[in-house]
Amino acid sequence: MSTMDTVIAYSVGLMVVMVIMYVGPGLGEEISAAMPINASGDFADATTGAEIWGSNAKILGVVILIVFISLAIKSIMGMISKGSE
Repeated sequence: MSTMDTVIAYSVGLMVVMVIMYVGPGLGEEISAAMPINASGDFADATTGAEIWGSNAKILGVVILIVFISLAIKSIMGMISKGSE
């Protein structure tokens, strides 16, 4: 697989992840609001799906950044090895 094919595959994957990250909080909020919680019940202070998604989305952003940095390093190493031949 060439470097350009890899870049295109990562770009398509990133677009899919961005759509999921955009839609996720809305879905989480809808799921949390689907069943009303009694204000004095056991789950009154429970976190919502949107809050959980928001905290995990930050971790996902860091993972995506690491993947693209590793792709850049791989590309640079490939150029260096082709230049030395």
